[in-house]
Amino acid sequence: MAGNTVYANKSAVVLDDNPQMRAILRSILTMMGMRTVAEFGEPLAVLHHLQAQPADVAVLDLVLNSEMDGFELAKQIRYDPQIFNPTMPIITVTGYANITVIEQAINHGVDELIMKPFSARDLMARVEKVIKRPRSYIRTPSGYFGPDRRRRIDPDYVGPERRAFDVSDSVDSTLEARRAIAGLRPDPIIEQRSIDEAVFEVD
Repeated sequence: MAGNTVYANKSAVVLDDNPQMRAILRSILTMMGMRTVAEFGEPLAVLHHLQAQPADVAVLDLVLNSEMDGFELAKQIRYDPQIFNPTMPIITVTGYANITVIEQAINHGVDELIMKPFSARDLMARVEKVIKRPRSYIRTPSGYFGPDRRRRIDPDYVGPERRAFDVSDSVDSTLEARRAIAGLRPDPIIEQRSIDEAVFEVD
């Protein structure tokens, strides 16, 4: 996967307030062959960057030394009318995930959640997934704007259905958290050709 020409024209944004972690994330994405990787230590700098130029993927740390965390930034990216690409895939990095965190990830329009510690291969696989097989995005009357995670009702659809887990159950172990996080990623994929074609208004 390293140096793959698929990513030669792709750009990424990295947010982490730990300089060492930013360097690690940048190195992994650069190793994949990303054309540019812009790294930032605070959320507002990411917003200003994305208002000035588009990016193909964002990797955001969840817990930041800032008034805005990674989920709030993800929501800003989705809803800010000045953002070039509000349907850019967003991967959030967290050191701990329970049901509440997973529900927040979904509600804030996050595409993928990855837990620390993770390997370069783990992050590469997530980036590859969101770029090569992008989701469609929806807006709903309740105000949600993000990846379409609705269960497909097409009788001819033969792809995977969303995994179910009881949101009343607490997630106490890393293994359980990883299984619950897997519930974020079973959606069938609809090719995203443009923002206009990818975003659906849901009555």
